[in-house]
Amino acid sequence: MQFQKDYQHINPYLYVEKFKNPQWYLELKPELSEYFYNYNGDKEKRSEKWFETRKELVNMICEFLDKDNIFLGKSGKNWDEERLPIDTIVIHHTSVPADMPMGFINALALIRLYAFVYSKENSEQYGQPIWSNHFYKNKPTFIAYHYLIKPDGSFKNILQENQIGWHSGDWEYNCKSIAICFFDDLKEKYPTEKAIQTAKEIIKKYPNCRIFGHQEIKNSTSCPGNMFLGELGWKNLLLS
Repeated sequence: MQFQKDYQHINPYLYVEKFKNPQWYLELKPELSEYFYNYNGDKEKRSEKWFETRKELVNMICEFLDKDNIFLGKSGKNWDEERLPIDTIVIHHTSVPADMPMGFINALALIRLYAFVYSKENSEQYGQPIWSNHFYKNKPTFIAYHYLIKPDGSFKNILQENQIGWHSGDWEYNCKSIAICFFDDLKEKYPTEKAIQTAKEIIKKYPNCRIFGHQEIKNSTSCPGNMFLGELGWKNLLLS
């Protein structure tokens, strides 16, 4: 396997055999825990090398996924059987630039969401090949959002209404919500006007739904950014 990216902190060739193992996520649990599962803690203490290594791990897994060289399940639990009537829309942002490949978001979701859940000991899925039951363009997808909106107003409909996105950090909310994600880093800025207009058009498809930012459900995150709430927050633009 040939890699397209330059890697300074990891050697991707050391992972080729590891990703052939159905339990690759258990074999890699120490480093996945260090760089992903405990990501929200002590960010200010982490070095530039730590963040660069983390990014390289995501890029590497993105390359493995793109070439179908990572072991994934062919079947498994149908999580979508727990889908409830939709009454909530949850707003997110990717926290990465809009020019980042969508595959990066997919790889990150595989690690942070599915590998984490499948690594829980004494759980039904522990040690099983990872299976999402979701597909996008005929390939397995782990993206947690129903809609991804780019700054130019274009969007991709990743998950269907009958599918549960693993996006909010609260399973009950996941089961009854639609996830709209702005493909942009909105930590300290508003979305573009075009992106806002696209989001409003999508929201119209789900009348009478409550609208929450991710941070309103999971208070340990700032998603979708520090300018979402408040009197001048851009949540008001979605509601207008």
